[in-house]
Amino acid sequence: GIHYLRAFGNSDAIRADVEQAERVVLVGGSYIGTEVAASLTAMGKRCTLLMQEEITLERAFGREVGGFFQALLEQHGVEVVGSDELERFEGSGERVESLVTKAGRELACECVVVGAGVMPDVMLARRAGLSLGERGGVECDARLETSAPEIFAAGHIPEYESVVHGGARLRIEHWDVARAHGETAARNLLGHDVAHEEVPYFFSDLADWSSMQYVGPGSGEPVIRGSLDDGEFTVFYVDDGRVTAALTVGRSGDLDHARRFIREGGRPMTHSLADEGTDLAGL
Repeated sequence: GIHYLRAFGNSDAIRADVEQAERVVLVGGSYIGTEVAASLTAMGKRCTLLMQEEITLERAFGREVGGFFQALLEQHGVEVVGSDELERFEGSGERVESLVTKAGRELACECVVVGAGVMPDVMLARRAGLSLGERGGVECDARLETSAPEIFAAGHIPEYESVVHGGARLRIEHWDVARAHGETAARNLLGHDVAHEEVPYFFSDLADWSSMQYVGPGSGEPVIRGSLDDGEFTVFYVDDGRVTAALTVGRSGDLDHARRFIREGGRPMTHSLADEGTDLAGL
């Protein structure tokens, strides 16, 4: 069958369907696509990952770091088809038999999981007349208060002014961010009048092959501490001298330092960030 992964019920349907499938195509090269490809491969399925990007996760982490994760997937048997996209499905009855790409490739499969095109569900907010933001979320101030006084938003839908990012508007889809939103919204409902100052945190696992943790979001030139070859490293993203984000694989001890750099607008020397002989606590 053809599936989206948006709710627990979707996960149950995918698990049931792949019991009857040997070949699975994942559409989308970001978190959902890579995570599901890894999980199903670990279950013994033959997986193909189809994506518009040339390199997996390159939009989030850049080509070099994205290349690390792509190589990891390929080493475990995932076929990666980049710089291409879905054209149509083919099959008979209620079963998919193949996926045809815009470049003319035909990818045989008995199951497809689409991890692309997710939009926030703001139907209730729209009906209530709340203002919506440019990113499709519910427009909020730094306290997570909406355009309606004393109505707050939390979870995946708030598009809020981030004091950590100089007032830039963020909307983030991750459960830890949703949890932190709930705490801030609750405190403000109780009259504490506080801004949401949590540095957004994400994590993702590729089966039991690798685990990544990320604080940000941000952009800039990647500065690598550790070794991609060894599979244990931290990447600091530096823009105009400031650390805006950091990704860690096997080095979770670097996360608190990265949070501090982001929150304080720290400008450590890039050679110090890369030098494992330099104590990050002193920067």
